[in-house]
Amino acid sequence: MTHTRSATLHPHPTAWLPAYLLINAVVSALPVLLNVTWPAATDARLFLTVALASQLVLALTVCCLPGWLLGSIRPLRALALPSVVTLTTLWWIALLIDARVFHQFGFHLNGLVIGLLLSGRLLQQLGVNTVSWLAAGAVLAGMATLQLLFARGLQRRGIAALPRARWLWLLLPLLPITQGLAVWYDAHSRVDAMTGLRPIPWLHTATARRQLAKLGWVQQDSMERQLAGQPSSTALQYPLQPLQCRPERPMNVLMIVVDSLRHDMLTPAQMPNASRFAAQAWHAEQHYSTGNNTMHGLFGLFYGLPALHTNTMIHHRRGPELLRQLDQHGYRFHLYGGASLQGARMDRAVFAQVTAPLHTAPNHVAQELRDRHVVKQLSAALRQQPADTPFFGFMLLDSAHVPYAVPADAEHRFLPQARSGDHLKTHRGTDPAPLFNRYRNAVLKADTLIGQLLQALDDSGRRDDTVVIITSDHGESFNDLGQNDWGHNGNFSDVQTRVPMAIRWPGRAAAIEPGVTSHMDIAPTLLRHLLACSNPPSDHSAGLDLFGPLPPVRPLLVESWTQRAVRVGPRALLVRPYGVEVRDADYRPVADATSTAAVTAAIIDQMQLLQPTTTPSP
Repeated sequence: MTHTRSATLHPHPTAWLPAYLLINAVVSALPVLLNVTWPAATDARLFLTVALASQLVLALTVCCLPGWLLGSIRPLRALALPSVVTLTTLWWIALLIDARVFHQFGFHLNGLVIGLLLSGRLLQQLGVNTVSWLAAGAVLAGMATLQLLFARGLQRRGIAALPRARWLWLLLPLLPITQGLAVWYDAHSRVDAMTGLRPIPWLHTATARRQLAKLGWVQQDSMERQLAGQPSSTALQYPLQPLQCRPERPMNVLMIVVDSLRHDMLTPAQMPNASRFAAQAWHAEQHYSTGNNTMHGLFGLFYGLPALHTNTMIHHRRGPELLRQLDQHGYRFHLYGGASLQGARMDRAVFAQVTAPLHTAPNHVAQELRDRHVVKQLSAALRQQPADTPFFGFMLLDSAHVPYAVPADAEHRFLPQARSGDHLKTHRGTDPAPLFNRYRNAVLKADTLIGQLLQALDDSGRRDDTVVIITSDHGESFNDLGQNDWGHNGNFSDVQTRVPMAIRWPGRAAAIEPGVTSHMDIAPTLLRHLLACSNPPSDHSAGLDLFGPLPPVRPLLVESWTQRAVRVGPRALLVRPYGVEVRDADYRPVADATSTAAVTAAIIDQMQLLQPTTTPSP
């Protein structure tokens, strides 16, 4: 009795920590739960609940551990509360940012994302403005104040019923239970259970499929494992054979890429200049990018390879064979972007071996005027281009990218228009019409600039010997699927991966291609028909010749920053380490009994294209 009374009157300096930890863990589940889609199976729901609880308790324990240690050292006890409050506030800020990033893009904060945040590229994609920064600062200050008041309140109340927090030991089994269940569900390819864990931030689950397969307890699907993995970056044979190219009369190339341009934007009402161009050109009806973001979309466009090879090329500092051959045959490069051509790592992959400068607008130019600036520069370069020198011109128009910036003097045809392109304000119930109208006005602005570039080409007298390509790096969502899908890099649906593709090739009649085409097909087509390379496309590419026979259906690898999928017809096969999740045309999970062996085998051939002597581990 005396001991209990003494503990109540003089509680341990850290007696408040267990309650602080537990309450923070419970409340911090709320932003995660907003992103959770509960599995249908009861056992999968229980697994998700246990995994979420174990991860949050673990995270908050790490935040509180320094406080426990400092509170146990008499001279340092005054630092216990500030250290816990600081770490917990940082945890909450990271958690809220992560929940928003996952909500918007479907992946968690990682090294690449943090780098994009620090560079400002991801903040630009989210449409973050001054008001957003002020709101973020207010949230940070409010969070720190709330945590401080909460901790001091618990400390003053002297919560000491369990001064050593023995009850917290009851939560420790959650960790091995979570990992044990993960091993079991992974080994038995329970995609529903494992997919349910995706919203939980920074959760890493164990796997033992190989060991269990050796014991004969499960059957390992090695092809799916290879498909979910990464190609080796230590071996590279690109191209497989030296290219033999002998162009008789090299034509020029002008490639215009409109960032974030959806496939359904190419209409006379929306893009009169580009539509008129497409009517006079070869036009693909079912064209897909190799990614749902700029980096992976442009990689496939220039290399003719699946974008999963991006890191391999960056590791080796190897540019695309297409640009190398153009350089060898005396082409002059004119490379321009409304946004920096370095922001999507293009300087480390696509343009890694190009010595020509990468032009963009100066920093002082307002965002809505940056495309105008570089279009004027490229137009001037085209008019000054020597007639006896072939050129390769590239323009990345940024107008249709978030925040969909449109100058005040530009046409605002589609109304009502949202005041800003801030994606931080969107949610499942947001009316997409005003934001979509803002996007459409930005696309209209981009179309005007396309018209100016085409006119500059005509004025230069080089129209009849210039191949002109108009396309995009990826599409853009405005909650088209009703799944809180906004922007890009969030899924592999048509609105994010299907893009326009129109090619005006002197000497070739206008045509509409009904077959499935890919960004991977551009490089082999240019190498064969522009530079007269005699090598088969398979020597340097996984793409096909656009002017040859094309299949009505073909499997296509598409990539995001953190995910991979195979597009086959209207369906998307999401490749997970624990199996394949099939989505229908509306991007909803479906049970598909059809074997994916043929699809995975075809895709693995593309993955192994650059490492013919490397045998991937099963």
